[in-house]
Amino acid sequence: MLNVNQRLWILTLLTSLLIVGLIVRLVDLQILRASYFEAIATSQRQRAAELSPARGTIYVQEQESSELFPVAVNKKTWIAYAVPREMDDPLAVAEQLSPVLLEFRQRQTQRIEDIIQSTGQSIEGGQNEVGEEGDDKQAILRDELYQKFNKHTDPYEPFLKFYEFLDDEFYDYLASNEIEGIRLEETKMRVYPEKTLASHILGYVGWQDDKKIGRYGVEGFFENMLAGDMGFFSVERDASGQHIGVGKREFKPAADGTDIVLTIDRVVQSIIENELKDGVTRYGAERGSVIIMNPQTGAVLGMATYPNYDPNYYYAINNAQVQLNPVVSEIFEPGSVLKPVVMSAAIEEGLVTPQTTFNDSGPVRVAEYTIDTFDNKHHGIQTMTQVLEQSNNIGMVWVGQQLGAEVMYDYLRRFGLGEKTGVELEGETQSTLKEPSDWNITTVATTSFGQGVALTPLQTLNAVNVIANDGVLMQPYLVSSLRHTNEDEEIKQPTPVRQVISSRTAGDVSAMMVSVIENGVATLARVPGYYLAGKTGTAQVPDEKGSYSADRKIITFVGFGPIDNPRFSMIIKLDNPSGLSFASGTAAPMFNHIAEKLINYMQIPPDYDSTIAPPKYEVTDSDGAGA
Repeated sequence: MLNVNQRLWILTLLTSLLIVGLIVRLVDLQILRASYFEAIATSQRQRAAELSPARGTIYVQEQESSELFPVAVNKKTWIAYAVPREMDDPLAVAEQLSPVLLEFRQRQTQRIEDIIQSTGQSIEGGQNEVGEEGDDKQAILRDELYQKFNKHTDPYEPFLKFYEFLDDEFYDYLASNEIEGIRLEETKMRVYPEKTLASHILGYVGWQDDKKIGRYGVEGFFENMLAGDMGFFSVERDASGQHIGVGKREFKPAADGTDIVLTIDRVVQSIIENELKDGVTRYGAERGSVIIMNPQTGAVLGMATYPNYDPNYYYAINNAQVQLNPVVSEIFEPGSVLKPVVMSAAIEEGLVTPQTTFNDSGPVRVAEYTIDTFDNKHHGIQTMTQVLEQSNNIGMVWVGQQLGAEVMYDYLRRFGLGEKTGVELEGETQSTLKEPSDWNITTVATTSFGQGVALTPLQTLNAVNVIANDGVLMQPYLVSSLRHTNEDEEIKQPTPVRQVISSRTAGDVSAMMVSVIENGVATLARVPGYYLAGKTGTAQVPDEKGSYSADRKIITFVGFGPIDNPRFSMIIKLDNPSGLSFASGTAAPMFNHIAEKLINYMQIPPDYDSTIAPPKYEVTDSDGAGA
């Protein structure tokens, strides 16, 4: 038996231990883990969420119309996901869902196959999954779903791929059949209502890591502006979940993205896409591109490449290179379409005139190389106008020798070559132009007819625009206006860069280029009733060994018109068309087809009565016009 003192001592000890335990517990709760419990209390008392902004809309326009046409918009759609912990029988759910999901994926596969074929891509080796009908396919899918659903504590389990938004049939089935543990959730997706139209200009919105962002084109270049800024809200609530009126509130509204209006004309874009697809198919080319600009402002009216893609189904692209816009991201040796630029330099320097002559007596030897005409024919005494008319390489070598490396390099830079244009597209590549200290007599010779210098198609056309625009280089641009969320509209104005050549020189060379179509190798580009300027180009392609490929070529045509008041300029580029093709028989007739449609659309009055044969077009010195 314990005596009274012992009992008191034990009671005191127990009481002390209890008090110490309480103190330790209070220190743990109120000091050591105070932030943890504070967070729990806050989460129980507060409701917080991020507010997503609406991505800006992208528009194109049409001539003489105030209406804008959306080509990139946001659309409400639905996704589905599973909550396995709500499923009493996950196998039964998998068995019910698998045939419907299989049919949905087969519909998606067929859509993707149709799109790939329509965009000029090959289905073989593609990324799309071709579903097969039958019990085996359905059984495999059922087992995959069961593996996902057989997780009794899982609160969320996606069973669709990241790009699988519900179509009408699948949504209607899920909405009308309450399947245990299957939830529908409303979301937004980026939609391109014109499908493949202007796909290389627009780019698309796709996943990068765990975030959707703009990729390529305008979507990529203006990602921050289009995406807008995230918002936030936080409110306090009581035990019943009701908002506390006097509680703390935080609210930052989401700032929607900026709307962008492009300079692209919807009709012009449709014209060139249709004609380009037809031309690439007809001439058996691997790929083709067309750009239409207003040479007086620098505005891009149309820009297309074929094969193309549908940005709604960007994930179905077989070859990742298709996503790139080659008119700004890939360089090539332009060949003879650069000849008017070099000729402009020589005329501006007073070294030649349109009527200056040289003697084409046969191939010329430059260092260890022999340079000949494209058709191995020789014409004796030739004027500079005839040099362009016949695309005479020997004549251009003579012109280049009159200029020399330093002067030719200086003019090429003044025409904007050797630098980026600054157009508002992601992925623009800088052209290559060696410093004159690295030139030799061979460089001077080959550069004079467009070999040995590499440009993008946009840089090439913008240089030719100088000739069409009275000698002034303009900044190319693709955005007409920016419409900010505060209702301010930022109008983009044409931007002159510099005066490259005189108006008189530009007029002379323009007239010489008209003669190329009227009297030279490009007669198939001629549109009756109109004086249009043009130049053909058939260039060799460098191979991996540093020499030129024997069986590959790039065909181009540049032109503008009408001569007195150019409303449009154009470059056509065909990559490796089949057979012994030259620009005069491929790109030139394509220019004719497109120019004729543009003239009709733009309602350009004729230069002369096409029902009466016009007089022979002649170029005279320094008057900038033909007789």
